[in-house]
Amino acid sequence: MGHDVTGLVVALVLTALALPTLLARLADGHRPTRVAQLAALAPMAVVPATAAVIIAAATAGWLAVPLAVPAVILWIWQLPPRRRNSHQAAAGPSRESGTAPPVLGLRLLTINARGGAAEPAAILRMLRSHNVDVLAVQDLTSRMVSRLAAAGLGQLLPFSHLDPRPRSGGTGLWARWPLTPLPPVPGLTEPAPRARIDPLGGRPVTLTAVHPLAPMQGHAGVWQRELALIRQTVAGVEGPQVVAGDFNASRDHRPFRDLLAAGFRDCADSSPHRSWPGFTWPAAGRMLPVMRLDHVLVSRTATVRMTRAIRVPRTDHHGVLAAVEFP
Repeated sequence: MGHDVTGLVVALVLTALALPTLLARLADGHRPTRVAQLAALAPMAVVPATAAVIIAAATAGWLAVPLAVPAVILWIWQLPPRRRNSHQAAAGPSRESGTAPPVLGLRLLTINARGGAAEPAAILRMLRSHNVDVLAVQDLTSRMVSRLAAAGLGQLLPFSHLDPRPRSGGTGLWARWPLTPLPPVPGLTEPAPRARIDPLGGRPVTLTAVHPLAPMQGHAGVWQRELALIRQTVAGVEGPQVVAGDFNASRDHRPFRDLLAAGFRDCADSSPHRSWPGFTWPAAGRMLPVMRLDHVLVSRTATVRMTRAIRVPRTDHHGVLAAVEFP
């Protein structure tokens, strides 16, 4: 009997630990306060909620049924969504036959450089080994721009559209093809440069690099507004698009889900080749990432071939590499 009582208490305590995060995830978007921070912990809340069900089933079987409700809800939120990837390019006739429309293949890497601390030599190794066409960097400083240039970035990706800042908070785009600058996303604390690439044989693609303010230290309202501004800007663009960067948000946040609903898919959700769950933060030292804040979003006409999170030396975020195709 004592064993059963102990198991009952432990199961209830573990469920109580998970409930605030579950409720915050349900309420997220309605109260831009600490709710956003709690909602981001939904992946971690799965652990105590699941452990509570297992302990309850082993010690007090009847309790496992009600405790399974929050655990199941948390699991459903974290499971990979059903892939709705377009296989138009893969299913159609080969390009060599001349009967299929041209397909633009694009490989993009996005990195949060942690105030310009990311190692340029390591970044260039990644660009070479993965044959990257577009690089998006957040937390970009003027000094890091110089260091990347000295490391030879201009030989790999000769075209750029940059808005670095003295200490941190800057953002930049580099590309294999010429970039046509577009007006940035207005009203953001950190710059969100936008540009159009016109690769030979492909349709123009609009690129946007973003880094909205994190919902910390009383900035949750600003964070919510900035995600809304990003959604409003990119939702009105015609043609293929890529929106990449450190969004400081995940699918556990209502404003980010609203952005996806505006006509985008997260490559990590849509790729047939992915390392689920693809968490990207925190990644400093030996820390184990527990949430996915960095994303590559593409318009729904794109075919996502591959997505993976990549460790970047001297940063606290994993980078995200995505290979996509636009018909």
